[in-house]
Formats: sequence, structure tokens, C-alpha cells
Amino acid sequence: MVRRPPVTRWWTAPSESVCDVIVLAFALWTICAHATVALGGGLAILCLAYVPVLGVALTLWVKFCPRPESTTRVSEMADTSLPSSRGLRGPVFRSAAVGVGLAVGLGLSRMPDSRFLWWTAVLLLGVAAVMILRTDQPRIEPADAFRSSEIGLWLLGAACVVLALVSHRPDADDAFYVNMAVAAADAPGQALLSGDTLHGVPGMPLYVPVYRVHSYELLNGAVTYLTGWPAIYVFHWLAAGFWALLVPLAYARLFRLLTPRWWQWSVVVVLVVLVSVGETHRWYGNFAFVRMWQGKALLLSIFLPLIYAYGLRFMAQPNPRDWVLLCAAQIAAVGCSSTALWVAPSVALSALLCGVRLTREGLSTMMVGALASSYVVGIAWLTKLSLGGRFGGMFGGIRGAYDLRGSEAWSSMHYALVIALGDSRLLAFGVASILASWALAPPGIARRFAVFCPLAVILVVLNPYIAGWMSANVLGPSHWRAMWSLPVPTLMTLVLTSPLHLGRAAFPRKMAVVILLAGFVLLIPRYGGLSQENSVQLTWPQLKVPQPAYRWAETVNKSVPPGSTIAVPSEIDPWIGTFAHHSYPLTVRNYLRADFIGFYNAGLRAQMRGFLDDPALVETNPARFRADLDDFAIRGVCLTVSPRADMARAILQQAGFHRTIAADDYEIWVRPGT
Repeated sequence: MVRRPPVTRWWTAPSESVCDVIVLAFALWTICAHATVALGGGLAILCLAYVPVLGVALTLWVKFCPRPESTTRVSEMADTSLPSSRGLRGPVFRSAAVGVGLAVGLGLSRMPDSRFLWWTAVLLLGVAAVMILRTDQPRIEPADAFRSSEIGLWLLGAACVVLALVSHRPDADDAFYVNMAVAAADAPGQALLSGDTLHGVPGMPLYVPVYRVHSYELLNGAVTYLTGWPAIYVFHWLAAGFWALLVPLAYARLFRLLTPRWWQWSVVVVLVVLVSVGETHRWYGNFAFVRMWQGKALLLSIFLPLIYAYGLRFMAQPNPRDWVLLCAAQIAAVGCSSTALWVAPSVALSALLCGVRLTREGLSTMMVGALASSYVVGIAWLTKLSLGGRFGGMFGGIRGAYDLRGSEAWSSMHYALVIALGDSRLLAFGVASILASWALAPPGIARRFAVFCPLAVILVVLNPYIAGWMSANVLGPSHWRAMWSLPVPTLMTLVLTSPLHLGRAAFPRKMAVVILLAGFVLLIPRYGGLSQENSVQLTWPQLKVPQPAYRWAETVNKSVPPGSTIAVPSEIDPWIGTFAHHSYPLTVRNYLRADFIGFYNAGLRAQMRGFLDDPALVETNPARFRADLDDFAIRGVCLTVSPRADMARAILQQAGFHRTIAADDYEIWVRPGT
């Protein structure tokens, strides 16, 4: 089949240049933020320092990192990934791999102890890796680069922007992340991330010190500081729309390498895969458009695909430009989420393994590529030292390490899979894709990607034999985040687009992909990612908050002077700190440092919140309720309306409070200052 050569003028792929520039710019912002935090500087200093750094860096980038020449086209690449692919052995082995993957996926729900799964994955992927290393060359075919394809990609990005703005799935994690931006903008001269800004307790450290590596929230705080826009609007509108545009662009960067002849189809398919599933809260798609304003979503949906892409490009054609981009993408990922301290280097190493050649030159190239993780690994080591063992592990938080022993260790892999993929058909399809997508992927770099990436993760990150050590020293109690280093949506996409490299007639192959994708959407998820069962509402763009609770939080903040101590129900306390110059609740979710203020004090604060959640509890201990009003110098109280709230009202009146607002759900009581 004769194919028209792709057009290579600069305007055919501006999306790649946009991704590169944004990665570099955000990585530089992250480095400046790390330096400013370490030196005790404020947001104003960070903004001033960033401008000359960005200018100098971009000048050096243009001068010393030119775009490398395209790799040589491999015309009609033959399927040579297995020694006897022309005979029966190759097709038979790949067909057997697909069968094993399906069998293990279907049977996984009955095997919470993952011994069989782990050993099957290691043996199957290990044999495939050995055979591919012997025969498959990690060459990258230049992608089709037609103007129509690029226009279609940008239109797809515009659709993603609309989707992110009209999808409303409130997430209480904003209590911490938005407050980081609010605090930076409210006090631009104060040392960044130097302590807690939610509770108003003098000297209380940050909830988890590892958050000091974040820069994404500070970027939103800088926008708030420079424009005067409320921080939560910057997150939910400006940031959500901007980063949603980059999701298809980032995946296009990756699929131009994995499936260069039909990368447009692959981008569409992976977006459908992400959006069509909603049955588990921690599914990859729930860290995409429905949470596009949070750093975790940026890490998983933008920067990890870019790390894969830059790593693959560097191994195929080593050059300074892709090395710098590989380094910058990892640094930018750390700025979005502290989880990237381990997941970014592991993903980068997986990408480098995909292109490794068993020669001295190939191994040297991989070692040079691994040096691109030096900054992130160094920051991770410094972060671990700064914790001083007080938190059980690098990312353990105040909850301590998650120690896995015995049968718990063997259940950890199954637990991580279920957390990310659920316990039904999606789990079966996901496991089958992990084990057998390489057998259906096109030969070349895609097949290597589908073998080496899951094999590396299963051997190291998801290895039950070292699960306890990994949890205590690297992963922390959130062991399920090990799944973030496994590119499941990409592997599923390789499966669903597999008909495109089989046969020669274009229309039947495309129809087969449409049928497979429709079957996935209709048969695999229990319910969709944009459904009400997934707590998503599609409406006009607005703040992604529970409106009643958010409005009551606004009312409470307006009822007392800024900086006042208040007591509010648990439904309202997450949103108090998202307002500028806010008041301070006694406790916000689980972000209170009980080890700093004392567990007895923390218990009293939690008990007071319980009194306001259910006023009937006041009757069981009225003296405690009365004493806490004075001991904590509370200025404002939001009380849940209840038939048994009379005693709470009487005590509030005795303590000098006056009811200022009464509604069907809550009442506001305010005590004048002395």
C-alpha cells in the first residue's frame, strides 16, 4: 500500500511545541518555588524571581536545544517482534497470551491473594520481553503530520475544555489545595508553605511537610495575587479549562510515537476510555476532566504521558532537547503532586527500558537518560531526610507507614487493582490489557511499551515480596497509588485500536475499532464517568462545590472578623479556608496536626464539631460544650437545625452568643468581641 508522505512544515504540529514550552515553563516555576520555599521567601519574591529565570532559560533553550531531525521512516514495518512471526510460533504465542490475560482477568475476583496473578504476569511478560529484546528494534516511525489532523486535535482539545467546565464533581480535597493558594495570595510577603494556614494555631506545621514540594497551588495563588480573582475561581475555571486543553495534546505526543499512523484514533479512544468509566472513585478518568483543577489530575492525565513520550524519544534518538524535556516533565510533575517524587522517576525509567538495546551504546544511553531524574530523586531524598522518620515513610503522612506482612502483602496487589479498576468487568478487562496488550499492539516501540512498562511496575512497585518495604519507605499508606505508574488507559487503547494494523482495507479496520469502542462503553463500565452515579452533574460552568455548604461557609466568614475562631459542622468546614482572609474552624477534615497540639486538644475540637453535626449530643455533655466555647475563644457557631437543639441554643445564649441567621438547615450564632 502506497502512503502519501507526511507534511513536515512547522505548522503541522504546533501542539508538540505548546506541550514542550508549557513543560519547560512550569518546571522552571517549580524550581523557583522550591528555592523560594527553602529560603523562606514569599509569593512576591517568587513572582519577581521567576520572570528573569524564565527569560534566560528560554533564550538558552532556543540557542542550544534545536529540534532533532526526524527518525527514518520504516515503511510498512513487518511484524518481527517474535523469532518465528512468519510461522505459527509467533501468532500462537500471542494468541495464547491473550487467552491467559482474559482467563486471569475473569478469575481475579475470586483470588484476592495475588500470587497466581503476579507470577503469571512476571512469567508471561518476562518471556515476551526476552523474545522482543532479541528481535524487535526500538525504532520510531515518524507520525502522520497533516494540517487536518492537527486542526482536529485542537478541536478535540476545545471539546475537552468545555467538558471540564460543565462537569461538576465537588471534591473536599480543595479544603487543603485551594487554601494553599489563598494563604500565599493573602500574605505575599510571608514565607511560603511554612506552616498550617487552616486552623489559626500559632506555630503549627504544615499538615504533611512533603507538600512543600508543590508549586501548582502557588501558581494559582500567583494568578490570584496578580489579578485579584478569587482563588477558587482560578482553580475551577481558569486552571480547569487550560489544563483540560492539554490532555489530548499530551496523549497525542505519546501516541505519535506508539501508533504513528493512526495516532488521531488512539487519542480519541483513550479520551473515551477515560470518560466512559465512573464506577470507582480512583479510576484514572476520575483524575481527568471531572477533577481537572487539582494537581493529581495534572500529574496523571498530562505529565505522565509526556514523561513516557520524552523518554521514548530520547532512547530512539538521544539528543539534548529530549533529555532536558524528560527532566523538565518530571520536575513539573513534582510541582503538581508529591506522589511524583517516586512515580515520575519510575515512569521515566519504564520509558527508557522500552527503547533499551543490549549493546554498550544502548546501555550508556539509558544511563544518561536516567540522569534526567537526578533533580527529582535529590528532592525526594531531601524530603525524606526532612521528615526525620517522624511520619513512618517518605509519603506516609501523619498516619504512619502502611506495613504489609504475610497475607496482607499478597493482597496488596489485588487491593491496588480493585481500588483503581473496581471489582467487576473493568477489572477483568484492565488485567487482560496489562497482561496481553503487547500481543495485540503493533510491532515496534508500541509492543515494547506494552511489555516493559507493566513488567517493570509489577516487578518493583507492585511486587508483593517487597510491598512492606515499599509502603514504609516510598509509597506510604496510599499503596493503591502504585497503579499510577501503570499506564492502564494507554494499554487499553492499544487493545481497542489493534484492528488498525491488521489487514489492508482501511474502512473495515476503522469500523472494527468503532465496534470495539462501542462495546467497551456499553459493556465494560457499570456506569459512566459523567453519570449521576459518579456524583457528576452536567450544567453551565460554575464553581465545583456543594452549593449549600459553600454558601454557608461564605456566610459564616462574613459573620465574624477575619482570623476569628469558629465552630462549624463537618459539611461546612472544608470550604471555610477557600475564601480570602477567612476565619479558622476548630478542625478541617483530618488536616489538624494532633501530634502538635496534643491528642486531647484535637479530641475536644473533634467533639465540638460532633456537637454541631448533631445538637442532640449536647444533652449528653452540656458542660463540655459550654466550656469549649470559652476555652477556644469561639466567635461564631454554625449549628445544625434539629428538634433537639434547644439545649445547645440555651447554652449559646448563656455564653453571650446571638443568633443572626436562621434557616431550615443551619443557624448562625455570633458572639461580639471583647
